[in-house]
Amino acid sequence: MKKILKIFGIILAVIFAIALMIYLFVLRYPNLKKNPAVGKWYRVSDREMKDSEGGSYHALFKKGSENNVMIYFAGGGVSINEETARDDTYNTKMVWPDMLANVTMNMGGLASDVDNSPFENWSVILFPYATGDFHAGAGQFRYTDHDGKEKILYHNGYVNYTRAMKKITELAGISEPEAVVVTGYSAGGFAAALLSDDIFTNYFPDAASSPLQGGCPMP
Repeated sequence: MKKILKIFGIILAVIFAIALMIYLFVLRYPNLKKNPAVGKWYRVSDREMKDSEGGSYHALFKKGSENNVMIYFAGGGVSINEETARDDTYNTKMVWPDMLANVTMNMGGLASDVDNSPFENWSVILFPYATGDFHAGAGQFRYTDHDGKEKILYHNGYVNYTRAMKKITELAGISEPEAVVVTGYSAGGFAAALLSDDIFTNYFPDAASSPLQGGCPMP
């Protein structure tokens, strides 16, 4: 019996090791570094970036071979008052792991790794949605949940966006692209409309602009 348990334990350890390796080297993207490799996805984060519950948040970035940039805002509902905060009518956390988050956001959309896509060789900045504020908030909202517990909803979308944009423009060498597309779906469509001017004014003032919305920008 002890021998069987020992063999079973070894099998479980091997399975766990394989799963960990897959997560670390396939499903989880590395942190963005100076001069990132072309065609490789990275995560972009710092201590100021957080989701609606105060947990960690990160954007996703891929360096393209062309001098063009797409900025893509994911959707996932909205929280505008205590009722919507309490009922979780929006994405409250990051989708993990990174590869799953990427696929979930794109689902064959503009930023997907699809052959012959007109954006195939563009640099892409993806903003997952986890703050309920159209990626445009910079404050905190206190509310009471269904169990009577006092909570804080962190409308941190604008902070996440600005911190990620600063880090990417400093590390990735995309400060002077020829063309920039700003797009998003659902709540991300509102983000594209709200933040386009900020993007072209503060980050890419000399680029040709193309604000696009992926479908109707509804929450």
